[in-house]
Amino acid sequence: MPKRSPTLSTVVALLSAALTLSCVFIVAAQSGRRVRKPAPVPVSTPEPTTAPNKPAEKRKAAFTFIIGMDRYGDFSRIPLYVSTGVLHTCADRLDDPESVDVEVASRDISRADAVLRAKSEKEAYVVWLRLAPETLSGRTGSNDDPYNVSIEYTVLAPTTAKQVTSGRTFPGAYRKGGVILSPKTSGVAGDYQLNQAAKAAAERILDHFHVGVGGMHLVD
Repeated sequence: MPKRSPTLSTVVALLSAALTLSCVFIVAAQSGRRVRKPAPVPVSTPEPTTAPNKPAEKRKAAFTFIIGMDRYGDFSRIPLYVSTGVLHTCADRLDDPESVDVEVASRDISRADAVLRAKSEKEAYVVWLRLAPETLSGRTGSNDDPYNVSIEYTVLAPTTAKQVTSGRTFPGAYRKGGVILSPKTSGVAGDYQLNQAAKAAAERILDHFHVGVGGMHLVD
């Protein structure tokens, strides 16, 4: 059997040694390699939910008035826009104090209607206005001054319709030295003197309930 060449045997041995060393280095390199951790997935943080603001509680008025007027039953010849001015002037003055709420009746009401309305109310007082001609007959004739009237006011208690207070105010009190100041004005503002008398009626009603302009109860 022929002998192997020493040179060939040496080459084969060197190749085997080199291959073995390569495998060792590869295994060592892999064993020493750090495994990268996966990047953390960002977690969305829910925004804090704010509780909705509670609606402000509605202020409860100390007094509530429902005001109405019979503009057709006064037997006078005063234009409707003038009597409407009296109604709204009185209502606006009543509504000035913070402790008072005022509702204007949506239609004309007679005294009988005012009584029925008061009986149907649990808390609201009914204020009834009337323009009363200052004549012996209680009505204005063709030759009479239609503005010669007073403002009658009546306040009825809720549930019972009992008359709480009443009275009259007179437009003539708002003249200076017997001279009429803007006695009959045109437009929705109505008559100056009648509107002043309407304010006076409202102030008397507020005084009866001891309510001042700022809504405070006045002390007797």
